[in-house]
Amino acid sequence: MKNKLSPKNGLQKRLLQVFFLAALAFGLVIGKLLLLPASTPAGLYILEFLALLLFLAIVYLADMNYRMADKQLTKSKEQYQSERKDWNSEKELLKERIAAYEALQNDAQRFASYREKILKELFEGSRSKTDRHHFLFLLAETFKAGAAVLYRESEPEGTFIVEESYALPEDFEVAPFSKGEGLNGQAVADAQVKVVSGLDEEMLPISSGLGQTNGRWLYLLPVCKDGHCTHLIEMVCFQEVEVEKMWNEIASRLVSQAIL
Repeated sequence: MKNKLSPKNGLQKRLLQVFFLAALAFGLVIGKLLLLPASTPAGLYILEFLALLLFLAIVYLADMNYRMADKQLTKSKEQYQSERKDWNSEKELLKERIAAYEALQNDAQRFASYREKILKELFEGSRSKTDRHHFLFLLAETFKAGAAVLYRESEPEGTFIVEESYALPEDFEVAPFSKGEGLNGQAVADAQVKVVSGLDEEMLPISSGLGQTNGRWLYLLPVCKDGHCTHLIEMVCFQEVEVEKMWNEIASRLVSQAIL
């Protein structure tokens, strides 16, 4: 099978043919001048010589134009390859941005659906409004928690005592705390959710259907009314959960529905 010539190789071949024909014509002209009789007028020699120079000039210009065109073609090809590489890079970057945006949209939709489900589970029934132990149970079940403690503010102001608990061992006593004291007190003072991972074994053991074990994540969830923290829920989970992302809405409903 014959190999197909590229445009550049084909042009080179044609140019070599032109050079060959030019060399042949040059040889014929020289031969003609040598074969002319001695009586030939000098003007004819001059005319033939000028014609030969014009022919050589045309061949030279053709060669120069070819080389310039070849150089420009090479430059254009390199520029095209560079631009094509840039286009492909921009294309891939755009694909990555679109994929990231779609992922964010999917995550937002998933979280919105998850949030509605959580809120429905926590506040759909009327029992949560009157039974705080039941609310702690729902909260623990919803977020796969092993134990939960509800503190409320007592006298003197800034002192928090245990009001209700869920799944704590009977012999485990939860100490009260003051605003600004320890992790709990700091969560109350800052009125912000705090998350602690890697709990010590003796910090808050859990007794539940899973048996005696140790929680891994501690969530301190303040409930505020008119800018003042009145309750704190301490919840220990076996795995990391997304309660802090929706706690503001949960706490707002706890206050607006007079649950806390």
